[in-house]
Amino acid sequence: MRVGIDGVFEMTRYSTLAAGAAVMAVLASGSAQASSWLLTYTSTNGAAPFAATLDLTASDTLNAVGGYDVTAIGGNVDGDAITGIIANPGQPFAHYSADGLFIFDNVIWPTSSPALSNPGLFFASASGAEYNLFSDNATTYELYKARPGASYLANSVGTIAFTETHPIIGGLEGVQGGVPEPAAWTLMILGFGAVGAALRQRRSRLAAA
Repeated sequence: MRVGIDGVFEMTRYSTLAAGAAVMAVLASGSAQASSWLLTYTSTNGAAPFAATLDLTASDTLNAVGGYDVTAIGGNVDGDAITGIIANPGQPFAHYSADGLFIFDNVIWPTSSPALSNPGLFFASASGAEYNLFSDNATTYELYKARPGASYLANSVGTIAFTETHPIIGGLEGVQGGVPEPAAWTLMILGFGAVGAALRQRRSRLAAA
């Protein structure tokens, strides 16, 4: 009889540990997300590029310069579709572009002014152009367009606006980041239910023994 009870104890213990591990995995997974931002640029001096709409994805942890690394860019500049960010080999520190036309860092400070550094963001487009968006001061920004390895094509001065489209987890918005999404809540409830069922089963078998 004792051998049978020990076997029940072992099975119950492993079930409880597995359920607990599932809950912890769900909680841990909530801190691995990034933030998404909509950045809009508007020229104010009448020059091209006239407007840009950029969808940014940023890291959820502060980098060595106190900002957030931009990991992806989409959107368009005057209808020219953005194909992606141009990687910074010295991230997050300023680096010259391969053709020497620009210096950039691909870092944002979306809740500060300025929200971009003077090196700024560097990205490519479907037309084959490359763009550099950077700050002059807390309120004024510049957007350059160039033909890679050749020359500058256009330059305008304007303003930008940042709108958060997905809260950052663990970084800028730690309070929001601590609240799991609906799917995470479902998995956690199932996990806690499994733990409770295992404990009830253990008590009933102990009573029967």
